[in-house]
Amino acid sequence: MFKKQKHIHFIGIGGIGMSGLAWLCFKQGHKITGSDVKPNRITKKLEAEGAQIFIGHTKENLSAPDMVVYSSAVTFQNPELRTAVYSGIPSWPRGAFLSELMKGKIGIAVSGAHGKTTTSSLATTMLFELGYDPTSVIGAIIDRFNGNALMGKGKYFVAEADESDGSFLALSPKYAVITNIDAEHLDFYNSIEDICSAYLQFANKVTDGGAVICCGDDERIKKITPQIKSRMLTYGFSPANMLRADKIKLDNMTSEFTCTYNKHTLGSVKLNIPGEHNILNALAVILIGMDIGLDFNKIAESLSKYRGAERRFQVKADINDILIIDDYAHHPTEIRATLKACRVLDRKRIIAVFQPHRYTRTKFLKKEFATAFVNVDTLILTDIYAASEQPIFGVTSQIIYDEIVNMHRKNVLYIPKKEEICGHLMGIVQKGDLVIILGAGDINRLADELIEKLNAVQPVIR
Repeated sequence: MFKKQKHIHFIGIGGIGMSGLAWLCFKQGHKITGSDVKPNRITKKLEAEGAQIFIGHTKENLSAPDMVVYSSAVTFQNPELRTAVYSGIPSWPRGAFLSELMKGKIGIAVSGAHGKTTTSSLATTMLFELGYDPTSVIGAIIDRFNGNALMGKGKYFVAEADESDGSFLALSPKYAVITNIDAEHLDFYNSIEDICSAYLQFANKVTDGGAVICCGDDERIKKITPQIKSRMLTYGFSPANMLRADKIKLDNMTSEFTCTYNKHTLGSVKLNIPGEHNILNALAVILIGMDIGLDFNKIAESLSKYRGAERRFQVKADINDILIIDDYAHHPTEIRATLKACRVLDRKRIIAVFQPHRYTRTKFLKKEFATAFVNVDTLILTDIYAASEQPIFGVTSQIIYDEIVNMHRKNVLYIPKKEEICGHLMGIVQKGDLVIILGAGDINRLADELIEKLNAVQPVIR
């Protein structure tokens, strides 16, 4: 951390990654200002703590800060960044600034196309529960920590390593976790080969004495492992892995399994989160714990206390036997894993509402999206959440809808205006249904709207 107090200005402070960094710096005693296009509960929380937040981006927002930190969504067209650069104010991209904050700590950087948030929050929970007082920056709100960052005095620093813009290559952690490699962020990378190359570079930035902890079942990870120079620890379901899970039992919202380490049975682990994908996330954390010398039974006990992250298979309500779940899944692989976990809940019907995230992702993965919803009884598609992208001609949710219809499936509806979805849901939901809201945009607001309407009429529903 910085040795003396500074005034740090964050451009894009409302983002989940940026706000975590801002909060850590605030807790270190630095003066924090920041700007974003609109307020949200994260900016409101920072403001309540004492940070100064500006809505909108203008050069007047900069009042002679010592440094500026900016998110990957901010370009040089931003008046604040442009003013800072022309004024000679040190300006840090988010990834490089995270690397600076991690200096002097034992870094645990969690990368992967899917599972970063759960894995990093599980690792934070393990270290926190076992008294190691970690510092952590996580890509979601964790109720246990009352936010998306944790300021600790211990020697460990856990962080999500964001591959979306290549910024994870700024990090040099002691432990580099790779949960999986998938065709994602093709707006930034030219091909899956480029993505694999970036992960290989990340793996080879591990510091002396550290290790790469990766899923040995992932085919793309297996392709780069011969070129990884650092010590490797693998986990997964297959016997070839150093640490593996077997005797798996999935029951409602829990997952239980037996851990085997180099053919030696360690014991059982029970997670209070569902799905085989979360068992894999937990295995990565168990390997971290064992490598730093923690007792397996204590690791297992600490992981049992984890209750999930916001928008990661988050049960929002159960009203008149209608279960409403909100989930951040926005890639076909994530959607498949999430819907597979839904089936374990043994509900009468699964009704999924999906808001695609980004035009580029929709364009490149439309066929994969079309096959990702086989586990639902009814699918409702709404229009794309643009994020920071400009529209692409001819790319709407219609192209996913058309792919599904071409597969002769009739259980799909396309409702472009998300404001009309709740009314439709109210006309079809029944007792025993599971309604799952999927997407990384603003579709999560639909869950609250549906809950409000269900509470108002629940005696009528049969």
